[in-house]
Amino acid sequence: MKKKVLILGGGFGGIATYRNLHRLIHPTNIHNIRLELISRTNYFTFSPMLHEVATGSVDREHIVQPLREMLHCCGKDFHQAHVTNIDVENKVIQTDTGNHSYDVLVIALGVEQGFFGTPGAAEHALALKWLPGAVAIRNRVISSFEKASEIHDQKDRHHIPKFLNFIIVGGGATGTEFAGQLSDLLHNEMKRFYGDVPMGLANITLIHTGARVLDQLSPSASKIAARRLRSLGVKLLLNKRVTHVTEDGVTLASGTTLLSNSVFWTAGTESTLGSLLNPEYLTPRGLLNVTPTFQLTDHPEVFGIGDCASVNDPLFSYPPLAQAATQASRVVAKNIVAQLHRGSFIQKKYKHKGDIIPLGDGFGIFQGKHILMSGFTAWIFRRIVFLKTMTGWGNRLQVLFDWCIALFLPRDTSEF
Repeated sequence: MKKKVLILGGGFGGIATYRNLHRLIHPTNIHNIRLELISRTNYFTFSPMLHEVATGSVDREHIVQPLREMLHCCGKDFHQAHVTNIDVENKVIQTDTGNHSYDVLVIALGVEQGFFGTPGAAEHALALKWLPGAVAIRNRVISSFEKASEIHDQKDRHHIPKFLNFIIVGGGATGTEFAGQLSDLLHNEMKRFYGDVPMGLANITLIHTGARVLDQLSPSASKIAARRLRSLGVKLLLNKRVTHVTEDGVTLASGTTLLSNSVFWTAGTESTLGSLLNPEYLTPRGLLNVTPTFQLTDHPEVFGIGDCASVNDPLFSYPPLAQAATQASRVVAKNIVAQLHRGSFIQKKYKHKGDIIPLGDGFGIFQGKHILMSGFTAWIFRRIVFLKTMTGWGNRLQVLFDWCIALFLPRDTSEF
């Protein structure tokens, strides 16, 4: 009888693990393995480009790919469902559509947007974490300009700043990338198509708790990023913390209130495994506590990968990045075969390939182990890398077409 490997999650870690296992077992399936995958959506999202969807640079349909299409000949073994409980003692996964057993389990459920318990944030801020959030942000920007455009009476002009102040919480990669693209959108398409809106009142404010943006990079890279964002008209509030969010704006720890009906949240993440799994298998942060072979210590048939997992040996730790999940998937795939056939397990240290941060059209920052590059060259390099790492030639060609069209035609500012 075939051994069943069940993968939870259709993100970078889950899909990469599935594909690597697929290569190991097909076409003859000498390892006698059956693969199944459960995901709450039936599509894969190339999440590094969500900020471009949120600003109309790329069509939302062009960064997603149907999972059944990606699973090739094994598409029939895909289940669209929401995981409600993980019972590792009895090897049963409970979902909203039924239960699933397994011989080997791979948990790759990722993480959700974290709001740090900030009052009102979950209710009033829009998170740039998943595709629906990117679409909601795009619509909010457009609808805000539409509302500002309808204010003609002088006595009501004081309401305009509320609609034209855009607040971004979080100065990491997502927040800075989005700020750069949003600035381009405001100073090009919105300025062009909303001539009756006083663009002098349009502002982008980026709030970050740290002393510098992109603090995961070197101080030199952060300085370049800050200079670039300020040149785009983005106001940086560093060492500031949002303590409350309402439908009318945010309040900072200092007591300062910033008016805005558009608060976009990119700061922090949180695990949802605490509601699915016994806490004894989790770290204090709620992540799956795995060994350097990506297995649970007391349940070696359970593997964890991606943002939802944390390796308990610092020498073999993997950061919560797409490239890290992709690298880890190769180790996980080989170790799954080893688990099923009593083979030798492997461990492999993470090798960081560098960070590429686009900050508006025509400008990017690339930082590798021994190199720091910024400007147009880094921006082009980022596009080449993204086209190479995207899944499916259809998506690559569609995104390339979007980028080429954007050189001659404006972004789509339709609200949908």
